[in-house]
Parts: sequence; structure tokens; C-alpha cells
Amino acid sequence: MGVLRLAELISREAPETTSTPTLSTYRDKVLAIDASVFICQFDSAIPPLHNRHGQDISIIQGFFNRTIFMLKNGIKPLYVFDGIPPYKKLLRVHKGRKVQNRSGVRSTHAPEHQDLKTLLNHLGVPFIQAPSEAEATCASLVKDDLAWGAVTEDMDALPFGCTRLIRNLKADKNTTITEYNFPAILKKLQLSPKQFVDLCILLGCDYTEKIRGLGVCKALQMIKQYGSIESILAVIRPQDRIPPHFYTDYLEARRLFLNPAVAEVTTSQLKWSKPDEEKILQFLSSEKCMKRDRVQNQLKSLHPAQTTKKRRSGSNVADSTSKKQRKMSDFYKVKKSGIRDKSSMRSNLTPRERPTETLI
Repeated sequence: MGVLRLAELISREAPETTSTPTLSTYRDKVLAIDASVFICQFDSAIPPLHNRHGQDISIIQGFFNRTIFMLKNGIKPLYVFDGIPPYKKLLRVHKGRKVQNRSGVRSTHAPEHQDLKTLLNHLGVPFIQAPSEAEATCASLVKDDLAWGAVTEDMDALPFGCTRLIRNLKADKNTTITEYNFPAILKKLQLSPKQFVDLCILLGCDYTEKIRGLGVCKALQMIKQYGSIESILAVIRPQDRIPPHFYTDYLEARRLFLNPAVAEVTTSQLKWSKPDEEKILQFLSSEKCMKRDRVQNQLKSLHPAQTTKKRRSGSNVADSTSKKQRKMSDFYKVKKSGIRDKSSMRSNLTPRERPTETLI
């Protein structure tokens, strides 16, 4: 679920802190990717795709295609997988729709997680197993300059302290990417990191219920006026607007945002290598029964320069062969007057109009 209406608040109060970069902006940059968000997208957006064994391969096919898309555009993906969610993470109801906790998706698709990790190994793409929330580890990687930005749709990467949050990065060059600059957001809203976390808790997050009747504008106004949730609770009336467990839950929520459990990562773990195309074909085509030609076409797109080079070398061979061909005049004597006549005729024509010689 993330933080309710946080994107709306930023769009309204600090629009200049977001940008819409092109895909080329991220060439040669490491992007920490919340793997569970991609998994949820492929699980819900792609119709079930079953192989001959009855296995649903929608997720692994979508994952493969999107990873190839990033690699061929010069992006260095670094996937982060969810660990055990905090105890306080709850199911939420938003606008009458039940939003599934990602822990449910994780347990349902545990075998797929292992398949995805196997695929990433064959692709030469590193991944990290987070101890808890993947967004928290993504944010930590960005703060430690091990990644340029975090790719996730969950806005709670910002209260985790992620300095660059990237949304809507898909396998489509026409998609509008949105990037959030967290330091600029704090400066524009005139909030400290701790006050921003309190604002996110008031808006509604995964770790506690929210105070009823406290909308986006009101929450921002009150956190600016009173500075903390403790001070706000002292002035809110009537008491029935505050959920019974909120008094203790918000403290735990604040702790989870400010001091989350994250994976400790070193530069030695972040290595990208050349894809092992033979193993990829064996895994996806033979084991998962994906169409072999589609897998091969995706792999070919990773090295278009080589294909172009081969075409050029082929054309060079043809050119050199044509240069070695002897002219008709080498075999037959031609009258000089005939040559002069042709030359005088051609001199009055434009290059486009000049006919080419045809040997009969």
C-alpha cells in the first residue's frame, strides 16, 4: 500500500521536486529495484500464461523481458527481494478496495522467487535478499551511494530516506518516468526527516491505522504547526477520532521508518557479468517451456552492435569484390569517338538523370 496520497501531496505542494527524465538518463547507472513490485505487476496485469506442464510462467516471462529491456538500454539493475514483513504490517482497505499485503504475494509465489533468482544468476545480474522490507534496503543502497535511485511504486521508500525514488519504469520507451528528489521535498515542505515520517504516518501507512478526518492538507498543516504527532495528539478532539491502538502503534511505525532492518551490502557483491545465453535458453525454453525463438530474439537484442558490425563487414566484402571486377573495355577495344560522344551527352545531364551502363 505504501503511504496514502503522498504522491498527491507532493504534486500539489512541491511539484518542482519531481522530474520526468528520459530512459537514457539512467544509462550506466545502478538502479536498486524492488522486485516484489514487478512481481505484483506481472501477476495482476498479465493474463495467466501456462506452459505445457500447467505452470503459470507469466511472472518469469515478464521479469525476463523487463530485465532485458533495462540491460539493452545500459541500465545496471540490482534487484532486492522482500524478507519477513514487520509484525505491524497490516491489510488495508482503501476506497472500498482491499489492498493485499505483499507478504501474501510473497508466500504464494515463493517458488517463483527462486526461479527469478536462478534467472538473474544466468543473466549475470546481482540481487539482494532483504531481511525485511525491500524498499528499506533499496533506500539504504541509494543513501550509501551504492545505487543511483530506487525503482518502486511504493511511496514509503521516501520515509525510509531514499534520496531518489523512480516510478513507472517499464519496458516501454514511451512511458513517462517520474523521479522524486527527497532532499528537495524536505526543503520545499520545510520539514525534517523525522517530521516527514510523522506526516506519512498521519496520511496512512502500512504499520498503523490513521486518525480519522485528517486529510492531506490538514495533516501537513498540523505537522508544520505542532512539529510532531505527540503535540498533535494533545490538541485533537474528540478522542473517538483516534484509533485505540494508535497511541502505541505510531511509535513503532516511526521506529520502523527511521531505523529499518536492511541488508548490509558491499561493493564486492555488486557485480554484473555477461549473460550465459546457453543456460538461459536451457532454463527458459527447456525447463519453463517458453518459446525458444522469443527467448533468442530477446537475447540478440543485447548485442545489436555485433549484428551491425557483421552486416557492415559483409557489405565491405561485397564492395571489394565489385572493385575487382574487370570492365568490358579490358576485353574489347572501344572507338574514341564513341567515348567522346557518350561523355559529351552525359555532361549535359544531372547525376540523377545519367543512365548506368547496362551490359547485354
